[in-house]
Amino acid sequence: MNQTQSTASGEAVWLSGIAAAGDLRSLQHAMQSRSALDVPNLRSLAIVGAAPEGRRLAQICAAQGIRIEAIVDDDPAKKGLAVAGLHVAPVQTLAELPKSVPVVIASHRVLRVTQRLRDLGFTTVVPFAMLQILAPAVFAPHMFYDELLDDLVTHRSEYQALHERLADDRSRAVLDAVIGFRRTLDPALLEPVVTEHDLYAPEGLFEFTDKEVYVDGGSYDGDTIRSFIARVHGRFADVYGFEPDPVTFAKLTANFRDEPRVHPIHAGLHSHGGTLRFRDDASRGAIFAADGEIEMPVTTIDAVIGDRPLSYVKMNIEGAEIDALNGGRNAIRRWRPRLAISVYHRASDLWRIPQLVLELNPDYDLYLRQHDGGIIETVLYALHKH
Repeated sequence: MNQTQSTASGEAVWLSGIAAAGDLRSLQHAMQSRSALDVPNLRSLAIVGAAPEGRRLAQICAAQGIRIEAIVDDDPAKKGLAVAGLHVAPVQTLAELPKSVPVVIASHRVLRVTQRLRDLGFTTVVPFAMLQILAPAVFAPHMFYDELLDDLVTHRSEYQALHERLADDRSRAVLDAVIGFRRTLDPALLEPVVTEHDLYAPEGLFEFTDKEVYVDGGSYDGDTIRSFIARVHGRFADVYGFEPDPVTFAKLTANFRDEPRVHPIHAGLHSHGGTLRFRDDASRGAIFAADGEIEMPVTTIDAVIGDRPLSYVKMNIEGAEIDALNGGRNAIRRWRPRLAISVYHRASDLWRIPQLVLELNPDYDLYLRQHDGGIIETVLYALHKH
């Protein structure tokens, strides 16, 4: 049985192997050996992805004298865009390159494109994250990958405790696959456990009623609210949608102007109310930070909900999930709502958020699901035991 098959079967292969793997340097060496990418001597590469992370990678390559053979992206809006002196072309044009050229995927979604590139015959296909982990002094890590391996080494006991506390075999398989991906950055390890179609409300895990009171942390323009309304066929009590960005909030408000049960709130969720500074580096690493260039209003679940019932909470708020959960302590303890919380923005979120959830309500059952083939969309579901 290989390691991918073991992960799919629920055995904790990658988790149990952390102790045997040794220290951080050993984990880095194992990652590089598995990929066959010689990062210190990297002289050329092709880049897949012309979004902010792809452009950041191109800038670093230009500064380091690393030749860029091509920059490709299938997004029609990026076709022909000039990046580092090259014009963005479709992914299929990579077929013209020698198959020995390393291809680096500058995206957090890597499974499907990795499969496609390997089918084209490329022998070295890796996520940009690998460069960030193996050479962080040169390729500054995005928030998602900062201390990714360090956290596994330092907190292996916390991961073991989480494995034992998860409520079903699928959750344990997901945890092991996620740990395997973090150790290797090989998205094939995630494929057996990915469920892409039911983000934040997996079928078979729980069902909504027609009286849901839903707090949507990180509403954006209301995409997840629309999915929720479709799922319940329009039968629900109230939705409270939190969005701190003024431009996006305007879209959220416009999209639900004719739905009085949806309450858009121009604020982010946090541990306290007020105003915080927000740093947006034009990537998925936007976070609250003291040196942030943007001021954003924040509030708490407890302040908004008050004494009203609460049945369902979803959070995807760029690393502020722990603060937001602390800001909803009273409501969560009183009403024991179902929770759907993103646990990937920081490496330690994967074990720290479950710890906090159990502190708020020790009677929750914990489930873990992976909804994308990469670092993103790992979601913790907490359901109260009836």
